[in-house]
Amino acid sequence: MSMRNRFMLLFAAVLMIAGVAVGVSGPAASAPRAATPAVAADHVITVLGAGPYRIGTCLSRLSAAGRIDWVTGPDGAGTQLAGSAGSWSGELVLTFHHGFLVVVETAAGSVRTAAGARVGMSFAEVESIYHGHGRLITDDQGNTAYVVPVGPMVLLFGDHPIRPGVGSIQAGPAWILLPAFRNG
Repeated sequence: MSMRNRFMLLFAAVLMIAGVAVGVSGPAASAPRAATPAVAADHVITVLGAGPYRIGTCLSRLSAAGRIDWVTGPDGAGTQLAGSAGSWSGELVLTFHHGFLVVVETAAGSVRTAAGARVGMSFAEVESIYHGHGRLITDDQGNTAYVVPVGPMVLLFGDHPIRPGVGSIQAGPAWILLPAFRNG
């Protein structure tokens, strides 16, 4: 196994361990659950991922299980985008780096956070759900996001390009999501 592969496996393991350690306690876990409308399936996104799409999971494993609908070729940095399949079809865009899942994103109102936040809510509604455990941030272009940190991971509620409020929810490591948001 090459040094790069060992590093990526170690990195994925660290993310999983850190996520599990903070996933059972911390701000997002202590936030009360809001009442949510009934949906066909209970699709929940957390800082650890969504359903079978867990941060650190291998693209080849998800593909072999029929969980990937489409996938792009890797760019120069080894990053690939993919779409969810099966009961999650069309609900998630997945970002893989060198074959490992690093970011899960949704723009679908059918996916909620464990605390009950969804795409389409106002930032004030999201703030009331998380009771100040997160904060609003703005980039140089005036885009707004509400960020809920949980250890080294974050939920990032991005604004909508046309109307006020949440247009997407991203989950992943803060060191990836926050610079990506700030740098467009």
